[in-house]
Amino acid sequence: MNRKEILKFIAENQNEKLLDYYDKCYEKLRDLNHQIDKLTLYLIIIVFLYFIASSTTISSLQIGPANISDISLLLKIIPVLFAFILLQIVVISSQKSELFTIVKMIFLANYIQDVNPKHMDNEHNNVFTRLLLPFSYSIEFLKFNTKKGSNLNSCFGALLALPLLSLLFLPFYFEYFMLKVIWNNYYGQALGIVSFWLSIWIMLYLIYYLISNTIHNYQDNKAELT
Repeated sequence: MNRKEILKFIAENQNEKLLDYYDKCYEKLRDLNHQIDKLTLYLIIIVFLYFIASSTTISSLQIGPANISDISLLLKIIPVLFAFILLQIVVISSQKSELFTIVKMIFLANYIQDVNPKHMDNEHNNVFTRLLLPFSYSIEFLKFNTKKGSNLNSCFGALLALPLLSLLFLPFYFEYFMLKVIWNNYYGQALGIVSFWLSIWIMLYLIYYLISNTIHNYQDNKAELT
């Protein structure tokens, strides 16, 4: 559903229906925010667990009630878990972005009565809008880069954003690093082969999803301008 379709939906429905739909979307948006935070934490834990397992000084590892005597088992399984959780984060983030647009437009229609597609741009997320919408780290961080200020302030914000941009490529590099370990050390084993190709399949699907979603968003934005 693009922005024009959302505007049409708002125009064709009464306030009561809009408020009911808004409440449902709002709760789902909060749930998606929670899911992303939880999956991100899992991803960080998995990374630390992998580096602990790759230590040559550890022969076994106790995880809760489970005792893993063959530490190489983690090195074979974690690449698949990492790729799968990363795919979940990307898919949920995409759905969150679409849902955020819907929630924001219905919010504007109910409280401001003046909805325009350009209001969906991130620089139009003013204080009033942000406080009424579910909390999001991405929106909070982005507001500092979209604020109008001095050139010095803009340059400083850009420098702070560079490490964040590098984090977008870090998961792909880490997955490559883990697959390289499997290829060099465990590809002769059945579990190593399955983990290697299953991880590649998931990552390829993730890349395909990102490219398809980017093209779809570009086509929707282009259609709105025509």
